[in-house]
Amino acid sequence: MLLSVKTLVLNGAGASGSDTNLVALVESDQVVVQKMLSGRGASEQFAPVVLKLLEEAQWAQPLDRIVAVIGPGSFTGLRASLSLAAGLSVGWECPTFGVTLGAAIRATLEQENVTCISIARRGRYFVDAPHGEVFAVQKENLDLEQYELIAGDAFSSEEMAAHSERWVNCTSPSALGIIKAAILQEPSVLAPLYVDPPEAKLPAAGLRPSPL
Repeated sequence: MLLSVKTLVLNGAGASGSDTNLVALVESDQVVVQKMLSGRGASEQFAPVVLKLLEEAQWAQPLDRIVAVIGPGSFTGLRASLSLAAGLSVGWECPTFGVTLGAAIRATLEQENVTCISIARRGRYFVDAPHGEVFAVQKENLDLEQYELIAGDAFSSEEMAAHSERWVNCTSPSALGIIKAAILQEPSVLAPLYVDPPEAKLPAAGLRPSPL
């Protein structure tokens, strides 16, 4: 008899105004309950949504594992979701598994030749291809012809139509896709894949001295 495995799934990478972020509770290979969240303002919702879903599922804590998308994507969304995952993993004494957004989308689609292109800051895109490092590129410098298939939340419907021969309709990964990709990895500390450095900078005059 197989033991039931209860998993919390988090995706805070989405930066668009559409519902591309996710909180889900999965038991073995069945999604028990989930909530999609808009990329804007999602960072404030992760903790209360987790509590609400645990109540809806009538799950007693602790859970068996936490699986999360580590990036690339929204700086605040990743920081909030991964910080929450880290705190819960300590309290629940359970392992954490991380996966990139592109790997999760490829697992969702069950197509290894898909490149994920997602929204970045300052008019750029994140590119998460099947091979190589994740990187950011200006929209006008992105050459889609070099990628066999593309998915992600970066494009408008008009842009999708213009590249219909290589566009795969998947703007964000499913809960089961995230798990499928993540469990191929070893359990690890969830380090965010920001690609870009944070925009916050130290004051020009430096930090104030500590009070005496």
